[in-house]
Amino acid sequence: MEAYGDYRISRFTAEFAETAVELAFREATHQSRVRETRHAITIAALFYLAFAITDYLAVGGAEEYLLIFITRLTICAAGILVAITAGRWWRLLMDGMTPTLVEALALAGFLSITLLRPYESGWHGMSLMVMLLGVYVFIPNRFLLATAVAVFSTLGFMWLLVAHFQPPANYVLTLGLLLAAINLFGILTAHRISRLTREEYRDAHILRLANEHLSREIEIRQRLEAELRDLAQRDPLTGIANRRHFFDLAEEAFARARAKGSPLSLLIADIDYFKQINDTYGHMHGDEVLKVLVRVCRQALGEVDMLARLGGEEFVMLLPDTDLATATALAENLRHEAENTPVRLRDTVMHFTISQGVAQWQVGESLAVFMRRADEALYLAKYNGRNRCETAEEAAHWGTLEQGRSGDQNTPSDRAAAGSP
Repeated sequence: MEAYGDYRISRFTAEFAETAVELAFREATHQSRVRETRHAITIAALFYLAFAITDYLAVGGAEEYLLIFITRLTICAAGILVAITAGRWWRLLMDGMTPTLVEALALAGFLSITLLRPYESGWHGMSLMVMLLGVYVFIPNRFLLATAVAVFSTLGFMWLLVAHFQPPANYVLTLGLLLAAINLFGILTAHRISRLTREEYRDAHILRLANEHLSREIEIRQRLEAELRDLAQRDPLTGIANRRHFFDLAEEAFARARAKGSPLSLLIADIDYFKQINDTYGHMHGDEVLKVLVRVCRQALGEVDMLARLGGEEFVMLLPDTDLATATALAENLRHEAENTPVRLRDTVMHFTISQGVAQWQVGESLAVFMRRADEALYLAKYNGRNRCETAEEAAHWGTLEQGRSGDQNTPSDRAAAGSP
């Protein structure tokens, strides 16, 4: 509990021991307290005024009744005024100032008109008991203030009873014990209500803070999980999909292409003479070339295309709903943009070129075969001088011609790996 604040409740005041927590409680609960106080004071004031009828029946229209009626009317008006302004002056209400004022006025008025009404002392005692119940339970107030008003009013009434009515000792003792019991029960009830309302606030507040803390923990965990997923799926240098994630995306694209019967093309690009770039300008500048190529790819092909880094200086682009002719045109545009995009280094400006292989997926073809055909087209582009784009059909045709001429089984990739320029 201490992790959320000091929510200890004083046994003496039945309020939070820490001032800041008590003030927060009053502010958080003031709307319901205003509503309860308005209802309680309005009802109490109307009943207080209603007894002017019984006073008239007992006193008649004598001068004493006028004093009684003015007293009741003044106290009722004060109560109604407090009820009306409770929302605006809620801090005074929550501090107990306005409820205490109304209760003190009501009890003082009751004592002041006691001698003007020709009732037996027992009736006055019963009236006081009802008013004490209202002070302790019916009208919301701070525990100590309500107790002080009730106890002093009881003592004043007992003094008035003994001094003016002069009842027998056993009568005084009996009525005194009844009033003491009413005050004791009222004190215990008011103390319990004050403590329970604060315990309810404490439990709800701690639960809300715990839920907020848990929500933040869940949010942080979800963000970390998302970052981990992104790290597992993204190339850390260029920010695009890595080889592993590309194959996941490709499988999804394959499924859509099979379901729709739509064309699907693949473009593999490789930076020409990238090793020489690294050796000449350094690996940091080589990394800058990779980033520039990714930016060019995004500008030329758009964000919707599946762009990934296969490794090193080799990139792959999966083009859904794109046939071979369109993919080849996109590749040529990409090649032209790469060739004409400068890479601004710290001391100089350099240019680079790319070679590309393009293939269109054939029905029933696996991803491995699909990529191998595009890869063979890429090696054909390198074999034919780099800075160019070749298709898988051209690579297959070229391979057939070469096999016919030489009688061997070498593929374009075999030739390129064997030392093609």
